[in-house]
Amino acid sequence: MTDLPTIELLGVRFHNLSREQAAREIAHLATGSGKHYVVKPYSEFMPRAVHDPRIRTVLNGASLCLADGIGILWAAHYLSLPGGRLRALLQLPLSLASLPLNPRGIRDPIAENMAGVDLTWLMLEQLELAGASVFLLGGTEQELLAAHHRIAERLPGLRIAGARNGHFDKRGDENQRVIDQINAAQPHALIVGMGFPLQETWIADNLPNLDIHVAVAEGGSFSFISGATRRAPAWMRRIGFEWLFRLVRQPARLRRQTALPLFVWLVLRERLGIPRHPRA
Repeated sequence: MTDLPTIELLGVRFHNLSREQAAREIAHLATGSGKHYVVKPYSEFMPRAVHDPRIRTVLNGASLCLADGIGILWAAHYLSLPGGRLRALLQLPLSLASLPLNPRGIRDPIAENMAGVDLTWLMLEQLELAGASVFLLGGTEQELLAAHHRIAERLPGLRIAGARNGHFDKRGDENQRVIDQINAAQPHALIVGMGFPLQETWIADNLPNLDIHVAVAEGGSFSFISGATRRAPAWMRRIGFEWLFRLVRQPARLRRQTALPLFVWLVLRERLGIPRHPRA
């Protein structure tokens, strides 16, 4: 995947693709050789990647690292603006204001937002066209069953080789039984929805023992596909306010949202040229 365009943001390398391109690349990995994994970091968890070398290594070890959320697009755009430190400070509020006022204006240099299930359905369609089989791993049993049904209904030609909820001991015998179940099903692609960073670290740790071609970290996609979680209206998604819709409906997410000011601060530091990891 070295020939794909990339952009570095806070020490994490993102591949700069459209949704259609990303979906095709995942299908190519699923039907090719070797073992690969795909991640989709979003802004709330970038501070974790900055401060945790293990998470950063896992993200940068992915064959595809895709921008999940308008916050990543904003950060890449802000960091690409010309000017010194004073100009960077003046540009910050204007740049943040562009999120709701002119969301299309920040689609440079990263072309497209991979948030939510927008990419997921495109990916599944491309996997169907490629003749690849999938295994679904993650979510609750209820979410998984409903997601399995909806995918089979919408994409009848896609072979779902198996499914397993994400509630199991990620170490020891139970973890090995899950790996054995996946390997017995012989899927081309493993779709993992267990939340960041658990799904990413689980994939990286267990990929050597999995008989698959590609594993995709999907976050809460099973919850959306199943209908358990409602998506924001299209107009809110267009201006990048899906996070606000989810926060209103799920106030428990507030703790996660507190990472956003830290993310903005880290991006500003990067623009000002302040070292990301100060020397001891």
